[in-house]
Amino acid sequence: MANSDCIKNNYESFYVEDLCSLVGLVKKTAPVTKPPLFQTTDDAPVMTSHPYLSGAQACLGKTLWDDIEGVPCFRRFFGQGFIEHNIIKENPETNRIELVAGNAAWEIIQKFNPEVAYMFLVFASCATDLEQPWSGAFTIKGTDLIKTFGWSNRTDLSLGNKLKKLGILAQQVAHLSITINELDLKRMKYSAEIQAMWRLKLRYEGDVSPTVEHNQPNKVSNETDEPTELFITVGANDWVRPFQDLENYRSLYEYGLLAKSTLQINPYHNPMAAKLAVFLTIMSRIKIDGEYKVGTLLKRIGYLSETQLQELQSTSNRYKRKELIEQWDNALLTLQDLGWQISFDLVTYPESIQPNWVLPEDKNIEGQRRPNGWLNIWLEAKLIIKPTAKIQEKLEAINAPALPVSKPKPYSEPNLKTVLTESKNSHTNKQKTTALENSQKLIPGWALEEALKLRGWTKSHLAERLGLQKSLPGKWINGSRKIQPLHLKQLWEWLAPELNQIMSD
Repeated sequence: MANSDCIKNNYESFYVEDLCSLVGLVKKTAPVTKPPLFQTTDDAPVMTSHPYLSGAQACLGKTLWDDIEGVPCFRRFFGQGFIEHNIIKENPETNRIELVAGNAAWEIIQKFNPEVAYMFLVFASCATDLEQPWSGAFTIKGTDLIKTFGWSNRTDLSLGNKLKKLGILAQQVAHLSITINELDLKRMKYSAEIQAMWRLKLRYEGDVSPTVEHNQPNKVSNETDEPTELFITVGANDWVRPFQDLENYRSLYEYGLLAKSTLQINPYHNPMAAKLAVFLTIMSRIKIDGEYKVGTLLKRIGYLSETQLQELQSTSNRYKRKELIEQWDNALLTLQDLGWQISFDLVTYPESIQPNWVLPEDKNIEGQRRPNGWLNIWLEAKLIIKPTAKIQEKLEAINAPALPVSKPKPYSEPNLKTVLTESKNSHTNKQKTTALENSQKLIPGWALEEALKLRGWTKSHLAERLGLQKSLPGKWINGSRKIQPLHLKQLWEWLAPELNQIMSD
C-alpha cells in the first residue's frame, strides 16, 4: 500500500525509464542502420538485373497487370524463361506466405503507384550496396527516408503520419512475390518456385505517456504516442539461387545509378514523369544507347494497353489523344529539367509532333496543327533518353573493359645490347617522362593496392571520396574494370607520392 501511495503522490517526478520499468516495458536498443542515401553524392548505385526491373515495373500501377484464371499476374520474358510477380500475404494463423487471388489481390494492386516503386528502388539500392548484393539484410531509418523522398517540408502530414505512410509503402512492396520460370525446351521441362521477393520487418519507436486513471488512482497505465522513428529491415529473398547455374548469374551484380531527383518527382502532379524516371533508371544500365520508341515506353509504364490504344484510335477520342501527347511532352520536360539528356530522331520524330519546348522560337507555335494520322507516326517515333552527364560518366567507369594490370615480372639481368640501347635513349625517354603529367599515367591494380596501404586508406574510403560504388576500387585492383581518365587524374592528385615510390621501385 505504501508503494501505491508513493506512486500516486509522486508519479510526476519519475523518469520515463522508471515508469516503463514499473509497468513492465523494456526499452530495446536501436538496430544498426545503413547511412542515408545520397548523403555524399546526388546518386546511388541500384540493381538493374531483370528481376529488379520487372519488380519496379510491377509496382508502378494496376494497368500493367493481367488476370490469368482469376489470379492477378505481372509477367516479363527474358532468355529462355520468364519472371512472374503475384500478390502474397502472410497468414496470421499459420505464419505462412499465401498467394492472394481475385478481388483481394486487386485491392492491393489498386494501391500500387510511383511512390511504391520509389520504395522498391530504395530497397534495390540498399541491397546493391551490400558486399554480396544477392544476400544479407539491412536496416534503414524512416527519418532518413523522409529526407530521401523529399517530404521534410510537407505540412499536410505529421512526423508520425509520415513514418506510418512509409511503413505502408514498405508493406505494399513486400506483397510482391517472384517466380522465375526456367524453360528447358530440349527436355520440354520447366521449373518454377514462388516466394516473397523481399523479407520485411518494421519496428516503430515512440514515447510512452504514463497516466493515472481518476477512478483507479493506485493503477499506473500507459498510452503510446505517435511514432518518432521507424526501422525498416529488409533482405532480398533467395530467389537468386536459380540464377547460379545460368550464364546470366553475373547479371545480379550489374547495377546502374539512381538519381536523388528521381525520388523527388511529385507522383501526383506528374505521374508520367515519375513512372518514366523509375523505368529509365534501371533501363539506362541495360539499354546503354538510350534509344526508345514512344509507343514502347508508354506500354512499359502502363499508358498504352491494347484497350487504351483502341480507345485512342477511335475517331471520337480526339481530346484523349491530345491529352496524352501533352502529358508526354510535359513529362519529358520534367526529366530534362532534372538533367536527363533527351534528343529526337528527326527522321521518325518530325518537328510537327515534337514538344513545343524543343522547337526554336520561330517554329514554336502554340496550338499548332499536327498532321493527319499523327498518332501512329508519334507512337513509332524514336528518341534517345540518357541520364545526366555525371551519371553517364560513372556508368562508363562501371562498364569499361579491364586494363592489363599484372604485376611486373621478377628482375632478370639484361644483355649488353639492351643496356647500350637503353643508355642511348635514356636522356630522351627521361625528357618525355618528365613532360608527361602524372594524371595521364596508367596505374596498375597492384600499385593502387600498395599505395592505398601506404596512405592508410581502405577501398571503401577511396570509393566514398570518388563518389563511386564501394566495389569499384576492388575491380580496378583485380583488373576487371578500367580506371577512367577523370578518376585517374584524381588518384594521381591524392596518391602521387605513394604511387611514384611504388612504381619507381
